[in-house]
Amino acid sequence: MAHHPPHAPRNTEPAPSPSSPHYADARTATVVLALLSSVVFFAVVNGNMVNVALPFIGRDFGVSEGVYGWVVTGFSLTFGIFSAIHGRLADLVGLRRLYCAGILALGATSLMLAASPSIEVMILLRFLQGAGSAALPALGTMIIARVFAPHRRGGAMGLVLGAVGLAASVGPFLGGILVELGGWRLVYGITGLVTFAAPVAFRLLPESLDTRFGDTFDTPGALLLGVGVSAWLYAFTIIEQRGFGPVFFGLLALGLVLLLIFWRRIHRIDEPFAQPEVFRDRRYLANSAVAFLTNATRFGTIVLVPIFLIEVNHVAPVVVGLVLLPGALLIALISPFTGRYADRVGARQPITIGMVLIIAGNLITAYYAGGWEVGVGLGMGLYGLGFALIQSPIVSATSQILPPSLTGSGMGIFMMIFFLGGAFGVALSVTAVELQADSATSWLGFDLGPGAIYSNAILTLTVLATLALILTRGVPGLRPKPMELTP
Repeated sequence: MAHHPPHAPRNTEPAPSPSSPHYADARTATVVLALLSSVVFFAVVNGNMVNVALPFIGRDFGVSEGVYGWVVTGFSLTFGIFSAIHGRLADLVGLRRLYCAGILALGATSLMLAASPSIEVMILLRFLQGAGSAALPALGTMIIARVFAPHRRGGAMGLVLGAVGLAASVGPFLGGILVELGGWRLVYGITGLVTFAAPVAFRLLPESLDTRFGDTFDTPGALLLGVGVSAWLYAFTIIEQRGFGPVFFGLLALGLVLLLIFWRRIHRIDEPFAQPEVFRDRRYLANSAVAFLTNATRFGTIVLVPIFLIEVNHVAPVVVGLVLLPGALLIALISPFTGRYADRVGARQPITIGMVLIIAGNLITAYYAGGWEVGVGLGMGLYGLGFALIQSPIVSATSQILPPSLTGSGMGIFMMIFFLGGAFGVALSVTAVELQADSATSWLGFDLGPGAIYSNAILTLTVLATLALILTRGVPGLRPKPMELTP
């Protein structure tokens, strides 16, 4: 399987063998790392800035929350699903080409969204934006695996994922500033600047290890997985409106049937959408479960904190940004070092410590929900430190246990699980708030008034973090061996 280093001209020399891969030189690797970090920052901050702009979008188009909420839901659905699809497509059409297409998709749809004439057009464009921009984080981890040697991979992923954490945390703050300066259209317009990164990426990035243009893409398998996961995610997004009724259980049943058919299919065809070997490795399953639960806890908390600060504490959007800032800075500053730390001691230790810090941060945040803003900031700071200890090691460890032939589909499925965890966490947190609308007492035993419902919702998310802590026992330690493939 051929692997050409960046800038290498096309030649007729034999391709290097997979047993002796060629990694990029230090200068090229640094530029590639800066490119990946910048692009993924735009991709992630885009979604977080839009959350702040939603009420203004609804006001301009004269629609209710149930309608403009699909601006976020539609994006989340396609983003999570296509995270897996892009991983498989990269093996077939080329890593560099697909990554550049993702940059263009994010930039072009952002510019079109800035000129949206109606809410229907905006929702459609957000579906498309999620599908296209999902290539960026999903393929970013694959690019790092191609460019960096294994012993440097953790640090590189730490820098890129530090940009992800920073974007996710400062997005609401930046979104508030942009909405104040130029309205919600400016939020989309700024993201369109990422388009200029496409030609740089095409020149610098390596191509896939395996560009098998003659292979077929398992479209039925992708549809089964996509619709099955969508049914489950949609079921949780409608609990707030429909409750646990026939529609909810019908969607769960539909998703289960489709995913069972998908599981049967990948074991019966020669070129399935997802290689079944990845699901037979307990380490891969443990990593995926921890990633899902961690991101669910994070996204749910990040959504709840601004809501109760504005609705209960009645603080200005700038104050919300300041409360979230400590956690954001810790993620950005600590992530590169946690990646290198995991390279030395293995992934299990930093992930375990990180989960303990997340649980502690959530408990502090739940205690001060609707109360002292500085206390909430302290809780979010601990949360940021914990997430920084988890994010890079879990991704790096997963990439190391995947053999080269399964990197595309394996990391694609892993990133899909990771991002769908975030979508699930948002749905769970909002549902927990709705189901406790009249509660004034926190499960911690304190009368927090209107802040109690948010405190209890955060405690619900803490249960997910506790389960993730238990599952860290299955995370591989130092220098895990790649999974063995059965003939």
